[in-house]
Amino acid sequence: MSQIVKTMEERLAKNFKDSLSKNPHLARYLDNLARKGEELPEYFEQLSREMRYSKEVNILYPVGDPIFIHIKSVKPGERPSYIVIQPTINEKICRIMEIVEELIISKIDESVDFKTVEEHEEVLKKILKNTIKIDGSLKTGDYRIEKKSGYKRIYVNNETYRSLEYQLIMDKIRMGILEPFIRDEYIEDVSCDGVGPIFVEHKIFGSCQSNIVFRDEYELDNFVRKLSERTGRPVTFRNPIVDASLPDGSRINIVFGKDISM
Repeated sequence: MSQIVKTMEERLAKNFKDSLSKNPHLARYLDNLARKGEELPEYFEQLSREMRYSKEVNILYPVGDPIFIHIKSVKPGERPSYIVIQPTINEKICRIMEIVEELIISKIDESVDFKTVEEHEEVLKKILKNTIKIDGSLKTGDYRIEKKSGYKRIYVNNETYRSLEYQLIMDKIRMGILEPFIRDEYIEDVSCDGVGPIFVEHKIFGSCQSNIVFRDEYELDNFVRKLSERTGRPVTFRNPIVDASLPDGSRINIVFGKDISM
């Protein structure tokens, strides 16, 4: 083994270890695979087109912290699975989100016209830091509230804080459930033709079925409405077809009550 290859492998291993330490949701996901006796994916920072010739696919790659993608073969003749690994929220954290939104709403100036998404994101992060404090003694999903001089402050552990921050940024500033696909440079097309999973066209592995799923028509319609409002061209029953651009420049076609493609 050449020294260059050895150095590259050491660097890759270090980066992966760093990712695991910074992203407990990734470590938990891999631990669950191991517990079920499933083969762990091979980690890559970048993919190569030669990978398309592999008979079996089982890879993991980052698309920008804290999101990772796991692509694996299922059965012969079936689409590979495209699994988005990201911070998730359970019922406990959902309840905390409601409290946090109530606490920060008065601190957000809706009249401010931010020059960039990043600027908007930094402002929200500062507001969250002033509202939420870290208490390492709390379990993930637990919280406590302190009131001092009429001012409320909520305490959570670090993992809960990161989940709250991520979800609020995705919902309020970024593109919600579409964000992982937008960040993935290997995705050519995203489509959803109704209730069920979102499908992606991958530059290397072709058509894949994602683990992002619309469970019912209410959830799908609600997302479509919000998404169309982000484009500045709200979809309605009178105007059910929208062809517009997302903030990153991607083209999107929405047919209200039927499908979405990007």
